Amino acid sequence: MKKRLVRAVASVVLVLIAGGYARAAGFPERRIEIVVPVTPGSATDLLARMVAEKLSERVSQPVVVANKPGAASKIGAEYVKRSAADGYTLLVIHSGIMANPYAYKAFDLDLRKDFTYVVPLTWTPWVVAVHSGLPVKNVADLIAYGKANPGKLNFGTTGGSSELDVRMLMQQAGIDGEMLLYPGGTQVLTALAGNEIQVALNAIRGVESLRGRGVTAIAVTSPKRFPLAPDIPTVAEGGVPGFAGASLWFGLLGPAGMPVDVVERLNQEVNRILAMPDVVKRITGMSHEVIGGSSDDFRKFALDELGRYERTARESRLEPR
Repeated sequence: MKKRLVRAVASVVLVLIAGGYARAAGFPERRIEIVVPVTPGSATDLLARMVAEKLSERVSQPVVVANKPGAASKIGAEYVKRSAADGYTLLVIHSGIMANPYAYKAFDLDLRKDFTYVVPLTWTPWVVAVHSGLPVKNVADLIAYGKANPGKLNFGTTGGSSELDVRMLMQQAGIDGEMLLYPGGTQVLTALAGNEIQVALNAIRGVESLRGRGVTAIAVTSPKRFPLAPDIPTVAEGGVPGFAGASLWFGLLGPAGMPVDVVERLNQEVNRILAMPDVVKRITGMSHEVIGGSSDDFRKFALDELGRYERTARESRLEPR
């Protein structure tokens, strides 16, 4: 009896496994939707459209992008969370979302449990930028100025991860000032160029576009210099030893519980896309570098980032708004 039961169970398992591989072999059989939880024209949006274009060519099915912005990326992310976990509804995010649970009371998604981490896409560093009229050429100068002029610096961010990294920088550098929040990176740079704020974190592409027009880049927050802008030193080099803030990274996610074979298929296809010379050229033109890699490594990295933001929020005594 026991032997017959074992054989029966084994047969069922083999059928289920075979069925899973059959589904993966036939995937996708219809349109794939990639949700972008921010507005059109952003780096997240551009990357999603690049992946969608190439993925559609590779799998011979339509791959469309749907922008669902709002509520600190919650609207788009929640839409994907509630979708069927079959690989036909995906999400492109940037790393700012990892700080949202600690910055916003209304952001109640569980980033550890609600999503499948499919593949990392690209990264670019946050840049510490100052108003060009400030007598500051590097981080050491900024620290000296901040300590000599307590409370006179205005810091600008878009909230989320950039705010937490600014708070970490202020804490480790021993300087203070008023934190002003803006709806987007463009507004932060406009405020910086106009001297409404004196210090900001922003993506390197935006900062470089205003170099010589009221904005000066003094450091990158990454542990090492960014290969596409090697002349900009790190914060650690500039006077805050050991400082390693976040980088701005982007990745492809899906709902929790996606079949392993479907995740693997998507991961392999997107990694092939990221290796295409024309894609690499377009990504480099955005001042990004390709990441790529396995879904397991991506999940571990992303959840490590989530834990780091949790510690930063706690240490800086950030109260969710």
